[in-house]
Amino acid sequence: MFCLANLLVRVKIMPKEAETKPPQIVEDIKMLNPTIEIRSTKEEPIAFGLIALIADFISDDEAGAMDSIEAAIRKSELVGEFEVQGVSRISAQVRK
Repeated sequence: MFCLANLLVRVKIMPKEAETKPPQIVEDIKMLNPTIEIRSTKEEPIAFGLIALIADFISDDEAGAMDSIEAAIRKSELVGEFEVQGVSRISAQVRK
């Protein structure tokens, strides 16, 4: 048995348009990069009908992992801007 370390990256994503709903952003990011794993999401009302998406991404703890997450978010034409709110290391035990 050994442990693999992963990163949990929490990102706040603002839509480009107020009419864009957070589930649309999630689907667009997954479509643009199917290897991205999104553990959970929640919606955060901002103002005037604008709703931000708070998403927890899971990634391997290796060089360039953050870059691949940020690149996937940047590719989406539905995203206006985004901010990484936190990064944490998580582990999983794997039996062999």
